[in-house]
Amino acid sequence: MKKAINSEIFVTLAILIVAVLALAACNVPGSPTSQESDVEKAVKTLQAQATRDVLSTQIAALTQVPQPTISDPNQVKPSATPVPTQPPAPTQVVIVTKVVPPPAVTVPTAVPVRPTAVPCNWVQFIADVTVADGTTYAPGTPFTKTWRIKNIGSCTWTQYYDVAFDSGDQMGAPSIIDIPRAVKPGETVDISVNMVAPAAAGNYTGNWKMVNEDGVRFGTKNQKDPFWVKIKVSGSGVNTSGQVLSFTSRACEASWSTGAGQLACPSKTANAGTGYVMVLANPTREDGGTENEPGLLTVPNNSGSIYIIGIYPNFTVKAGDRFRATIMCQGGAKNCDVDMGLNYRIGNTGSMTNIQLWDQKMDGAMQAVDVDLSGLAGQTVQFILAARNGSSTSDMQALWLNPAIYRP
Repeated sequence: MKKAINSEIFVTLAILIVAVLALAACNVPGSPTSQESDVEKAVKTLQAQATRDVLSTQIAALTQVPQPTISDPNQVKPSATPVPTQPPAPTQVVIVTKVVPPPAVTVPTAVPVRPTAVPCNWVQFIADVTVADGTTYAPGTPFTKTWRIKNIGSCTWTQYYDVAFDSGDQMGAPSIIDIPRAVKPGETVDISVNMVAPAAAGNYTGNWKMVNEDGVRFGTKNQKDPFWVKIKVSGSGVNTSGQVLSFTSRACEASWSTGAGQLACPSKTANAGTGYVMVLANPTREDGGTENEPGLLTVPNNSGSIYIIGIYPNFTVKAGDRFRATIMCQGGAKNCDVDMGLNYRIGNTGSMTNIQLWDQKMDGAMQAVDVDLSGLAGQTVQFILAARNGSSTSDMQALWLNPAIYRP
């Protein structure tokens, strides 16, 4: 290894010596081949000197051979001073805890409480003043149903408000009646309707509602429920217990005539010119419904002296006797306007005396009538049913539902 290094140094030194000699030769004075100025000569001399200095430095560096270090076996090597061992720093363990945020609490937005709007038209049933549900009547018995109701709406029930039959059994009552007075919100009122127990035995229910000025019906609870009358009729068929004279079943025992002359009973044709009388098993009521009570249809002649009368046989009146019927225009008689009356005479030739007179128009209303005959008690009389024209001479169809005299 050392021999190889020395050979390389020797070769390098030889090359450098040759180079130095060549440079030196350049500076040997001789006969110049050309004339040089003193300045040029000085420059060349300085360049040669610089080259020698560089080469000398490189040769010196190459000739320095590193000397191996010889160790003295007798030399005591200093022992290393033990450095106290520091205990290792404790490893810091970082525990990363996942922080779970608490669930978001949604605070409900406060909603302002808005008062519920009170409907304009609303009824509350308060009480049955008369005729409790399930009251029993004999067939044909007149009665008056009275409800106490309260206006719980926000509008006043004015004079243009009515009470109207809505559904079920009408029992001879008018289809519409006026309320007795204006009723302000929060006030109560008693509503009374005259009715007649049907002729057939059974259970009967009539539903009623209020009607506003626009003809819109309204009731209780959800404004749609009615208030009602519920009765029970005892017996079967037309009442004979207490009924002492039926003007329908004995109609043809009477003598019938009009302004046009004598009539046959029952009349075979509905002749408006001469007038007519008919007994109807199921007549059509003024409100268009079919009635289950017998009816007596009396129609005057339509010209000249306009009237129709039926004179019944002699009848002896007793104290407490009452005439009862439901009267109206027959259904479909749109122009009907008639006066209907109960009369009597004493003997076959006595003058006719009026007991009571009722004006009937086609207005959807039926009228239950109840007349006390006690003023004639002890007398034998001939009762006379009569009808005549009112403001119209067309459609004069006077209908009597189950007219009769009742005795307690």
